[in-house]
Amino acid sequence: MICPSPPRPGDLIALVCPSSPLSERENMQEIQNAVMSLGFRVCLGESCRCETDCGYAAAPASVKAQDINRAFADPEVKAVWCVRGGSTAWQVLPLLDYTLIAGHPKPLIGFSDVTTLHLALGQRCGLVTYHGPTANRVLSWGETDGFSWRSLQRALSLESGLTIENPPGEPIRILRPGRASGVLTGGNLSLVTASVGTPWQINAKGRILCLEDVGEAVYSLDRMLSQLRYAGILEDAAGLVFGPFSNCRNAYRESYGPEELLRDFFAGWRKPVLYNVRSAHCSPMVTLPLGAMCTVDGDKGTITIAR
Repeated sequence: MICPSPPRPGDLIALVCPSSPLSERENMQEIQNAVMSLGFRVCLGESCRCETDCGYAAAPASVKAQDINRAFADPEVKAVWCVRGGSTAWQVLPLLDYTLIAGHPKPLIGFSDVTTLHLALGQRCGLVTYHGPTANRVLSWGETDGFSWRSLQRALSLESGLTIENPPGEPIRILRPGRASGVLTGGNLSLVTASVGTPWQINAKGRILCLEDVGEAVYSLDRMLSQLRYAGILEDAAGLVFGPFSNCRNAYRESYGPEELLRDFFAGWRKPVLYNVRSAHCSPMVTLPLGAMCTVDGDKGTITIAR
């Protein structure tokens, strides 16, 4: 896998909108200013300024793909930061220039719907990408969330022996013991599941598979995990890492939530399974370098990354 160089203070960051448009509460100029306050220069892709007839896509697929291709081709741009998640990043996959991207490696940052891009660039380009906060989240950091920024910086630097650490007071929970190593892959559960049967289907064989989601009913989590099981993807994985599944509730029995589901679903599982790794729809947020070598220790509840 190709590990791109991290952006340095003063470097140019490209902001792109590969998924949904900004909400009515969000302002692109404020997001741009927030990223600049971190010490970077910023250029905006055309997808940050577009509108579409459907309303749920930030820009036409051709515009979004062109933004990503141009950002990777531009030698002055040192990182590509997705402004937000939502939906429709899948539209750009056939339009990306994977040869160009592989030849000009640089960090791609984002989560949620950006999972689609993580999978494609990891598999087609051999590129380490970063399951971390989208640029719109910088607005909410202020003085209260230095953790998310520090976690992103540490992941981008990818020093040897990096230990993935949750925010204080949020322990990583052990669901199944054991120890396993492999390339880290995954992202949003619903998008990983949607990749099955497509040319961009996730490859979890011998890998550490991380999965998270938000706002899904517990029975939906059960259904998606079952699909991954029936497709052989869970069995292929060397180990499993789950996020907290924020706001995923069970209307039929409130006491049986995501953690209870996972404990039952993986009862007797002979591979390590960890839960509540805060690289998910939560704040503060941990950044995970997807594509990097990873070791999961289900006896100690630790995750370490090797460069």
